[in-house]
Amino acid sequence: MPSSPSSENQHETSASPRSTLQNKFINFAVKTFLLVAGTWVGLYIFSILEPYFGIKQLHVQVTGTIATLAISFILITGIRRLLQRMTPRIGIHLSASISFFMAIIVSLFAIITLMYQWNIDPESILVGGGVAAIIVGIGISNLVGNMLSAGLMLTTFPAKIGDNIYIVNDKIRGRVIEISFIYTKIITEEGTEYIVPNNAIVQGNVRITKGAPSDDLQLPFTQGENIEVTDSSKRYAGIVTKITANFTTITSSGTKNEIILSNNSIMSGQFVIIKKSYIKTRD
Repeated sequence: MPSSPSSENQHETSASPRSTLQNKFINFAVKTFLLVAGTWVGLYIFSILEPYFGIKQLHVQVTGTIATLAISFILITGIRRLLQRMTPRIGIHLSASISFFMAIIVSLFAIITLMYQWNIDPESILVGGGVAAIIVGIGISNLVGNMLSAGLMLTTFPAKIGDNIYIVNDKIRGRVIEISFIYTKIITEEGTEYIVPNNAIVQGNVRITKGAPSDDLQLPFTQGENIEVTDSSKRYAGIVTKITANFTTITSSGTKNEIILSNNSIMSGQFVIIKKSYIKTRD
């Protein structure tokens, strides 16, 4: 039985994004190959013509360095743009993980290429660097530590990009929106950006727990209810006018004063909650 034109159109529409993405990936791979091959051939010809046109070896090395850095930047940028288009299919965390490790791989190839262009032997640097190697090592240890921590967080850390977490040290609840080479960016429910160094998380200096969204916070009341909150020495009564990830605001019916209580203190059982008649707040 022949398929209807509408079903054929739907099939073409559903297959179109995948084929478009494949075409873009193939085009990117071809352009990358042509760019690298063309640059290598150009540098090779440039080095051959060196004795005939009075070109110094230093000029060849500088040109090769600039070309290597430019190609590395183009590759990393192109990979990130391609992965951004693939994010709806593979997820934001996997996209960020692939982008991170591809950037590391391209950077390593760039470093090896630069050392080859400048006739630098890695073993001689490690053995004969002495004090200079120690100074450079101390200077970049923090940077490298953060980068390694970012790799660990992207592969083994239970909280991924997009997950809701709770920072125990500072009692901040938010959502992970970015894990970069150096830091992890967390945005709170109020819109405040909280930036934490990656090595501080991996080393345990900043403790993070994965939690449920603030909307799922199981408080014994809801916004608009008339409640009474008491402990051994204090008593608060009024209408719940606002509930955020960290605090609950109660407005007193008589004085119109606002009482702000920590949700942690309520959930821990510090207060006794008494519900009165349900009164809905006016808009």
